[in-house]
Amino acid sequence: MTRATQADDTWFLNTAAKQIRDEDLKRAERLNGRVAMLGFTIGLIVEAFSGDGILKQIADLALLSQR
Repeated sequence: MTRATQADDTWFLNTAAKQIRDEDLKRAERLNGRVAMLGFTIGLIVEAFSGDGILKQIADLALLSQR
């Protein structure tokens, strides 16, 4: 294998790895955004039924997890 071929192979592998990593990051960010929207919506629904605000719900959850 010549030096130029090795350089081309290395460049190709690095470029492919970067593309895969970028796609994985985009997928992860999309999932994080969807989960955050779902959590916020659930918090609003619970607030509507219980009358406790989202911050109070989080504080209550923190207290329950310490027991």
